[in-house]
Amino acid sequence: MKDEIYTYLTYLTISVFFIFRVIYIATTEDYNLAPDEAYFWDWSRHPALSYYDMGPMVAWVIWFFTHILPLSEFSVRLGAPVLAAMTAFLAYRLTVEITLSGIMGLIVVLLLHLTPIGMAGGIIMTYYSPQIFFMSLTAFSLWRLVRDNKAWWWYLVGLSLGLGLLSHHMFVVFTAEVLLFVILSPNQRKWFAHKELYLAMLIESLVASPVFIWNMTHNFVMFRHATGLMAKTHSFIDTLLNYIGGQAAVQTPLLFLAVIYGMAVSGYHGIRFKDDKHLFLFCLSAPIMLFIALLSIGGRTEANWPISGYITGTISAVYILSEKYKNGSSLIRSLVAISLASTIALCMFITAIAHYPYLLDKLGINLTPDKDPASRLYGWKELGKEVSSVLSTLPHGSFVAAIEYGLTAELAFYTKDRPEIFEIPAQRRHSQYDFWNNFKAVQGKDAVFVDTGHIGKEIEALFNRVEPAGHIRINSKNGIRREFYLYKCYGYKGTAAELAAF
Repeated sequence: MKDEIYTYLTYLTISVFFIFRVIYIATTEDYNLAPDEAYFWDWSRHPALSYYDMGPMVAWVIWFFTHILPLSEFSVRLGAPVLAAMTAFLAYRLTVEITLSGIMGLIVVLLLHLTPIGMAGGIIMTYYSPQIFFMSLTAFSLWRLVRDNKAWWWYLVGLSLGLGLLSHHMFVVFTAEVLLFVILSPNQRKWFAHKELYLAMLIESLVASPVFIWNMTHNFVMFRHATGLMAKTHSFIDTLLNYIGGQAAVQTPLLFLAVIYGMAVSGYHGIRFKDDKHLFLFCLSAPIMLFIALLSIGGRTEANWPISGYITGTISAVYILSEKYKNGSSLIRSLVAISLASTIALCMFITAIAHYPYLLDKLGINLTPDKDPASRLYGWKELGKEVSSVLSTLPHGSFVAAIEYGLTAELAFYTKDRPEIFEIPAQRRHSQYDFWNNFKAVQGKDAVFVDTGHIGKEIEALFNRVEPAGHIRINSKNGIRREFYLYKCYGYKGTAAELAAF
């Protein structure tokens, strides 16, 4: 009876969060699209088998919602709360089936919703939304295979892995995690003698084939780009500490430590005692966390890169610590209870502030723009209006240009009539715009050029004449969030050398 109550409470929790998030993104006008959201929206209006940075799933999801609903910030973002709700449902079912406890499932769902990264993932649409969902679906399908011992579950494992590869190339690691579990488990090695495992890998390859086809016809630029992101450029200690600090920040410190502890204990029990339950939790979380940690040694990583490892990682933490709570001394029970309560309280506070930053003013906290994680969501609509105004003073056929993909994407969404925006191929990394922009078509034409600083000499040399056209400051109560410089540029000369080099 208790588990039924927890099931109702969990489904109510998922529903309440989903409804709140939908209403929030529909009614919050201050938060414009994040640069990556605008970039992925621009992908969606250029349908393709894959893209320079990542597979096509995020673009397909955005395309779907922006075609069944009017194009707006709301329809671009709607996929985030939808996928987050489905992920939470799968995580709950997976937790209950592994732990046989409804309350543990409820705790996992609360943590997945309330952590800073979980909160952001419920309202900001990036490729991590489908990635995490398909990782959850993969884990759920694989566990059902273990539980029911029915070979046809392999087909769903292969399907979810393939859809995952369309979402994020990190699913190569997730595929390896699945195979690692089968290798390490004495009970599951039998599948190597069955056709279903190999058919699952074939299904994954077929479903993910758009990514491979696109890359084979584009000189494997997506894979080269991913390798470039991992290039070693920093010191060993700094990058590793940044990785650890980033994980503590996006998950909260105590939860991060609990996940590390849970994975370690699950790994020990799984390998030492050949326990499939613990081995499953370990293999689908620890390898990706360790892999990203190794990449961070002297190289560049982002805090959200190992995020999918936290699905089974959080389940493992809750499961292991609940056993400590049930069997531990009164001191252990108190420490576990206090840690859980303080983590949830901290998460709720961060979530409240992130959604309603004006609450900080009521607490007497003045958050400067450089410390405000939401700073990148402000000012784009204002910039778009100013650029549209300047563009209207130039001859018909003039274009808008920038030199950074995020700024280019924001201009694409917020400039009047949403024209194609050109990302000048100079002083920047490559992006998907290199495959879209037809610079020959705009040679000799005038442009509005936008940058976050004064125009560089290399950019200025691409035009016959350049003159300032505006300076915009996006202010907050406690300082300048960012500045934009607008220029009228006459007679674009073209950049054949840069394009040919690419």
